[in-house]
Amino acid sequence: MKKRATADNVIAFEKRPIEPSAVDFSTVATPGYHGEIEKILDMILEKAIINSNADAGSIYIIEKFRQDSYGGSLPKFRQVLKFYRATNRSLGDTIKSLPHIEINSQSIAGYVALTGITVRIKDCYKLTGKEPFQFFNVIDQKIGYRTTSVLSVPIKSVKGNVIGVVQLVNKVSPKRRKSDPKAISKESIVQFSKQDEQLIDALATHAGVALENVRLSADIANLFESFVRASVTAIEARDPSTSGHSDRVAALTVRFAEVLDRADSGPFASIKFSTQQIQEIRYASLLHDFGKIGVRENVLLKAKKLFPNELETIMLRLETLKAKNEARTWKGAADRFLQNENLTSEDRKKDYSQTLWNIDRFNQQVETVRKGVGKANESQVMDGDFDITGLINWITNATQNLGQQILTESEMKRLSIARGTLAPEERLEIESHVSYTYKFLSQIAWTDDFSNIPTIAHAHHEKLDGTGYPQALKADQIPVQSRMMTISDIFDALTAMDRPYKKAVSTDRAIEILHYEAKAGKLDRNLLEVFCKGEVFKVVYDLVTRKVG
Repeated sequence: MKKRATADNVIAFEKRPIEPSAVDFSTVATPGYHGEIEKILDMILEKAIINSNADAGSIYIIEKFRQDSYGGSLPKFRQVLKFYRATNRSLGDTIKSLPHIEINSQSIAGYVALTGITVRIKDCYKLTGKEPFQFFNVIDQKIGYRTTSVLSVPIKSVKGNVIGVVQLVNKVSPKRRKSDPKAISKESIVQFSKQDEQLIDALATHAGVALENVRLSADIANLFESFVRASVTAIEARDPSTSGHSDRVAALTVRFAEVLDRADSGPFASIKFSTQQIQEIRYASLLHDFGKIGVRENVLLKAKKLFPNELETIMLRLETLKAKNEARTWKGAADRFLQNENLTSEDRKKDYSQTLWNIDRFNQQVETVRKGVGKANESQVMDGDFDITGLINWITNATQNLGQQILTESEMKRLSIARGTLAPEERLEIESHVSYTYKFLSQIAWTDDFSNIPTIAHAHHEKLDGTGYPQALKADQIPVQSRMMTISDIFDALTAMDRPYKKAVSTDRAIEILHYEAKAGKLDRNLLEVFCKGEVFKVVYDLVTRKVG
């Protein structure tokens, strides 16, 4: 490398031309990464000041901001130096924030970011004006300070792009600093040395690599996040009536895990979840229904026990039956009129009225059967919501009294479904979504932190007594994360907005049903107690409130 500026007061070492590069840490969406970035930046500033014996220092990161472009005349994004932090050992942290610095030659830091050239200045107040940058003393005037010597070093990425600048001010003679740690005089300030530059440059290089690694980790996390969000969108596009279900189940299960993690007594006192495990639970919950994309749409969206065309066929049969009865009844009346020519006018009126009454009575019976079929066609949340067996027997007897079989054997079986709207073969098809979910999630190259996502999602329909699906797992075979998700999934399915195949129930009713399932040995009683006592269900109200607000 060779010196670019030859003045004794300014030393700048020219290096390969470098394009500034925005790390764009502002877009990091995954929790935890901002904290890592702050730790690295704090470490750079602290170590740089201590090792160079500087009195003060500041650090900037290049970030990009969207800008308006009329007619496409300007780039979509503009890069600037964003102030992160400043430290002053003699005055304290006097500067809390600074305006963004343009990446150009109008400032020392801007010049370093633009060119990637390290700059050392002996005295900023003795610049000749011929330097390729400027020094502004506005901050000095504001805080009552005098910036003399400066060392401004670029922070570079692995690829050599400038991603930030660390700027040190006023190197203090070690002897003066030792004798008077806080007060510094003009005489105690010396120029930053070549060794200082090499040391800080090495520190900035290592810090740049660390920042780049954080950014890459954040990029991977953002990639996972965007992929998961896109997958949830795909799920809800197949079944719009369940819109928001995946988000709510994720919110419920994450809150569930957080409450469980705080337990210091009881059966779950030993269970603790790391930040990564909480995120793993969240992703598994968001993707737990992804396999529904492999289920036929008419089955997935089946609102009633009978498909619309089947119900329409039954209604047409009933209308046909009414028409046939009416025709048959009027034919009987006409035959009586013809066979009894001596009937008086009064008798004919009575016969006519009786005929109308018979037709109306028959039609009322048919209407009652129609209503019965409609009632039987509705979904039941629980087996005892209404007596489906009694209703089907009544329909059978009523249709026999009408003199015609209205329902086929297949239709009778469908209307006899005790819970929900699905026939056994349709339920198997719906249940297959869990296997599809597992197959799909198993194809993804999850990191070690998220390697259990397929297993957790795979078991969210398992029951403690082995009656769940698809593997018929029992008790301890089911991961605790899956058992939590099962409770969250059932609660949201019960309380969510009306769906074509069911009406929403109240929170109290949903919890009552959950307790019923727990008493039957299907759900984890202890986990359900945590769910209720920790009021985990309230997170759904918070989620809805935030969306509305």
